[in-house]
Amino acid sequence: MKYKGYIGKILSVDLSARKTESLPLSEKLAEDYIGGCGIAAWFIHEAAQKKVKPLDEENPLIFMTGPLTGTIVPWSGRHCVAAISPLTGIWGEAYAGGTWGRELKKAGFDGIVVTGKADRPVYLKIINQTVTIEDAAHLKGKDTYETDAILRKQTGMDVKVAAIGMGGENLVRFAAVIHEGPAARTAARCGLGTVMGAKNLKAIALRGEGRIKEAQEEELKRSIREKLPKLTTDAEHRVKKACSVFSSFVADGRHGVNNWRDAELEGFRESLLKEVERHAGETKPYLCAGCRTGCVESNTSGGERQTLWEAFAPLGSQCGIIDMKNVQRAYEICNRHGIDSISAGGVISFAMECFEEGLITEKDTDGIRLTFGNSEAMLSLLEKICKREGFGAVLAEGTRRAARLIGRGSEKFALEVKGLEVPAHDPRAHNFLALAYATENRGAIHTGAAPRIEGSDLMKMGEIRFAVSGIPEMVIRGQNYSGILNSLVLCAFSHAGHAQYFSPADYTGITAREVVEWLNLVTGAERDVESLLHSGERIFNLKRMINLSLGLDPASDSLPDRFLTRKRQQGPAADHLPQMKEMLEEYYRLRGWAPDGKITAEKLEELEMKNPVQYDR
Repeated sequence: MKYKGYIGKILSVDLSARKTESLPLSEKLAEDYIGGCGIAAWFIHEAAQKKVKPLDEENPLIFMTGPLTGTIVPWSGRHCVAAISPLTGIWGEAYAGGTWGRELKKAGFDGIVVTGKADRPVYLKIINQTVTIEDAAHLKGKDTYETDAILRKQTGMDVKVAAIGMGGENLVRFAAVIHEGPAARTAARCGLGTVMGAKNLKAIALRGEGRIKEAQEEELKRSIREKLPKLTTDAEHRVKKACSVFSSFVADGRHGVNNWRDAELEGFRESLLKEVERHAGETKPYLCAGCRTGCVESNTSGGERQTLWEAFAPLGSQCGIIDMKNVQRAYEICNRHGIDSISAGGVISFAMECFEEGLITEKDTDGIRLTFGNSEAMLSLLEKICKREGFGAVLAEGTRRAARLIGRGSEKFALEVKGLEVPAHDPRAHNFLALAYATENRGAIHTGAAPRIEGSDLMKMGEIRFAVSGIPEMVIRGQNYSGILNSLVLCAFSHAGHAQYFSPADYTGITAREVVEWLNLVTGAERDVESLLHSGERIFNLKRMINLSLGLDPASDSLPDRFLTRKRQQGPAADHLPQMKEMLEEYYRLRGWAPDGKITAEKLEELEMKNPVQYDR
């Protein structure tokens, strides 16, 4: 491998054969698909062509870093987890921060590709390129916090652990992969912990002492010093920034209320900001590997992760709950047992509306009075979901499948896109979000399109809230650029200075210019913004090819009817509904796709994707 920043090796693990093998990482593959989600998509494309099902042992489960992971580049402490999703049946990817990705590279690998299924619970141990498949019978039934502690004690080393809990073991379709125990660095979305569970893979424990080399280390250090602002660790500064972010979300009408049905939830804003003040001012900021600035989403107390927006809203306001102590309890359940808090809140709020509408009764819910605002009902149901017990087994299937099982017209209360529950940012608030949710390859994802790239992209979102003209082009560039960030792999908060704890109040974050400069200094390549965006377009289209191979109907490029027909009636977008048809037609045209949303032969030719799997292994 001529490029620095890479290790140049991929670990292949066949659990059925109990065989491991180190494969070389092709330079051309790194050039075309970079790393992270790009290289993961290349591996998964082969499985998709063979129509592999999500829980089949042939479904590859991939943990992938990028060329920036583990380097001195700020915000580079993330890695990608990907597979065919058990929740949606199509492309699935999720991301986790912390130190696990850096440790994988220090242990001697850029990524891991896991296929097969063990005949009993196992865990993978990787110590400085020495790989063993170990018995995990003693870990069965242990939560992710316990698993982390047991493996660190058992190995006698400070191993970094990625594990599943009860959710993954019981094949809850939105099970997550939890890294670093109670610090809960979570690859949450798309049910990738379910794939681990289906493979009988309880955990991966890593330890490495290797070094990731940069092509021009001294020049890179100089550039980072020049580009980073002067930082402050003052607690009052942190509180102000956190309160500013979360209060702006509420004022903007981002949070769902009672399964996205209602406009306001009395007391939610006050309760939220009181909790934000507590955890920003009294708990400890957790900084992922390479992070200098911290972020408002990452705090620990006694080593345990504290609530973030994607729990405050889905497990709070979306379920009609304002008691933040119970939201924290719910979030702990999600992290201990390993399930996605967004999907958990989505499926429970769906069930609550079904209950209030009389479609289900206490006979269906195991005696639980499943009304909005009932914290104890929500907590009880979370446990039942993770155990697949009683009515929890229905909701463990995810919102789309649960609606089909319940029937009786419940489908209209199922708020999902392509089978993935909607995150805590109302698409009615911004046309950009609406189109991004509808066309993202995973389904509804709030980080699927980065709005800040460079130049003309750096406008304020509020100024284009209701725009139609220009939005498809912005979303496409944002999606292509997100593919780059998620292949490098670089945290999205690098571009969001307003959400960084230690940055000045007027700092807006880095742009694509810094990303390109640092990538070139790390790898020794000579890329520019447009060449990277071209790679991002190739990655996005490869994921679309995966989905089409797996039977995706392009008609699913839309939003639930509630977001298209029912006005929010609160916030600056109170009377707005997204103009989806007009935006989608232009989006397809600009993507170079056919009017029915399928990729044309001409587009594949343009992107040199006629044979996207022909690389030397």
